[in-house]
Amino acid sequence: MPPYIAPEQNAVVGYWGRPTSTLDWCEENHAWSPYVAEFWNTLSNMAMVLPGLIGMWSCATNGLELRYLLSYFGLFVVGVGSTLFHGTLLYSMQLLDELPMLVCTSLLLFALYEMGNRGNWRTSSYVTAAFLIAYPTITSMVYIFINDPTFHEVAYSIMVFLATVQGYYCVRKYSTWKHSATFATISMGLYVFGFILWNIDNAFCLTLREFRRSQPLLGHVTQLHSWWHIFAGLGTYLHIVLSSRVRMEYLQNKTRINFSLCGLPVLEVSDKKE
Repeated sequence: MPPYIAPEQNAVVGYWGRPTSTLDWCEENHAWSPYVAEFWNTLSNMAMVLPGLIGMWSCATNGLELRYLLSYFGLFVVGVGSTLFHGTLLYSMQLLDELPMLVCTSLLLFALYEMGNRGNWRTSSYVTAAFLIAYPTITSMVYIFINDPTFHEVAYSIMVFLATVQGYYCVRKYSTWKHSATFATISMGLYVFGFILWNIDNAFCLTLREFRRSQPLLGHVTQLHSWWHIFAGLGTYLHIVLSSRVRMEYLQNKTRINFSLCGLPVLEVSDKKE
């Protein structure tokens, strides 16, 4: 389903000028501040920025492989890009949101496809490595040329589907942890639920806007694209945690799941084999 595209005559001009992005979402522009185009859609990206930072800290303190550090960094970059996009509704910031989504998912796929490779960064399949480099590069170039948001969504959805299938495959093949399948299902469930809310926001935008105006105290809860950011960010974070745990298990390292001060699960390596 295509994103909601606001009619030009309804566009509210704030500090950043008239929106130049190809997309505008259901949240009314500059309702809270002239400096922030979509307040809730901007704020909710902390569900990607903060987990990304926590994940990078976990990698640094536990000596996890570079692939996972980059995966968490990718989540962080997507969150920052989405913050800038929804805060300004500028086309340049839109690209900073959308293009890193493809690169980040490629990093997740690399970690999954190389799960059984004993090397830290060396690839066991140059074909797979070439595909994971070429796919986001080519699709990004095509997207910039044709400027069609639907193309980006389809290209991104294909990568998410591949990551889901490969993720379950890795859990079945490499993990003996009894909670792995449950962890994977929760991760994917959060992501899918967020995607459903995103599309409800698109399809019933006018109805949702009327409800927000009639019920201002409850209307903020119906900013469903914001909930997409939250559930997608948490789902992606949990996916990386699980992927890194399965990888450590394959390398015969003892690990445990603890919780950060924010309540997010973090992987700790208690006995790492060199």
